[in-house]
Amino acid sequence: MANTTFNGPVRAEQGFKQITKNATTGAITDNTTIDSSGNLSVGGTTGLSGVLTRLTPANIVDWDYISCPTPIVSTLTGAGGADGVMADGELFSMLFPGTNGQVTPVQGSIIGAHTVAAGGFMVEGTIPATDTNGTAAGLNLQGDAATGDNTGMELVFGGSQFGGGAACTIGTHALTFDVTFNSVDFTDQDCVAIGFRKAEEFQTGHQPIIAAASGDAVYTDYVAFGVLSADDVQISTRLNDGTTAHVDSGQATAASGNHRFKIEVSTAGVVTFSHIGAAVMDAGTLAAPTTTKAFTFDDGDTVVPYLSILSTNADSAIHLKSVKITRTPGVSYTD
Repeated sequence: MANTTFNGPVRAEQGFKQITKNATTGAITDNTTIDSSGNLSVGGTTGLSGVLTRLTPANIVDWDYISCPTPIVSTLTGAGGADGVMADGELFSMLFPGTNGQVTPVQGSIIGAHTVAAGGFMVEGTIPATDTNGTAAGLNLQGDAATGDNTGMELVFGGSQFGGGAACTIGTHALTFDVTFNSVDFTDQDCVAIGFRKAEEFQTGHQPIIAAASGDAVYTDYVAFGVLSADDVQISTRLNDGTTAHVDSGQATAASGNHRFKIEVSTAGVVTFSHIGAAVMDAGTLAAPTTTKAFTFDDGDTVVPYLSILSTNADSAIHLKSVKITRTPGVSYTD
């Protein structure tokens, strides 16, 4: 058949195929196919011209302390130039190697003075083949807790405090943030929490306020969920620079062991919370808190996933065992 030109869409319920016919045997080989579901399989050399728009994967980060390498941490040297000494609000960065070999950048901000005597951010403890509730191992985020009170950090996964690769748009994206922590004593922690907040500059006054469950939590729009006072599971929220709400969930963490928290945000911005204590990392049946807080982000808001640590003056490790953050659909970008 000669070349055929159509004016209008060409439709086929069972897909399309480009084939090669063997001149001797007559055997047919499928080279490029579009199946009935629209899946494309391309054979041979593919050449693309023009602007290429791609979609990032749904996973912003997918890391755990057993199956992934140790995160890479930047040099902790502040403006004073001394190794390990960081002032309140000074920045550092991390790279989290994921389960599929991907690497996720993380922007961090120090809360409270970080002295040369502080512990480094490293995976520590005996790493087992399979996690248990009592396994005291993982990425230690206690920082300078052994030296100073009310010290810690905020981490923004996948981008910067202003969004970047971590930017999630309410009304477009559905979001999840799922994390497992382990502490040798959760009563030594003022704040071990995850959340989503509107993209804006780091505010080191945020974590002390949500830990105290009192006062203006500085960020204009956020949800935070976790250990927000010694041994208590709480929710903290704020919308449009309004009243800060602090809600006790009615649950408590065990004195030691694992605790898993999860936040889900629908494409409409509706937030739900779930958690489980004393279970294997990433396992067990998550349940809604006994007391929860209804919250909906505004349509069009740009939010980032953030993790907060604030400790009392105690040499008490807080281990991050796993973290998975998803954004669906992925973000399109142009090369």
